[in-house]
Amino acid sequence: MTTNFIYLAIFAASVATYFCRALGVFSSKNLSTDSPIFHWIKCVSIGVISAVITKIILFPAGLLSETTFGSRIIATLVAIAVYFLFKKNVLLSVFISTITFLIINFYI
Repeated sequence: MTTNFIYLAIFAASVATYFCRALGVFSSKNLSTDSPIFHWIKCVSIGVISAVITKIILFPAGLLSETTFGSRIIATLVAIAVYFLFKKNVLLSVFISTITFLIINFYI
């Protein structure tokens, strides 16, 4: 492949992506976020995210599979506890649970 073809492909992909996003912005003015379809989409999204996180914890792949099951569970429980104790602060809960996970795996 030539470099011109690669640049053309990147340009075409960018135009297609931003065109679809622009259509979404213009069409979103007439949508109600309290409609049942949006609640359904939110529930499906949360379900998919929960399934992926559960799969990562229970059936890890790659380097994560070399860690113990207990360390993954403890880090997850710490993340949930910090999340609810500190007014649903996602950044803090991810940071603290990551530190917990590292400490368990490298020092215990």
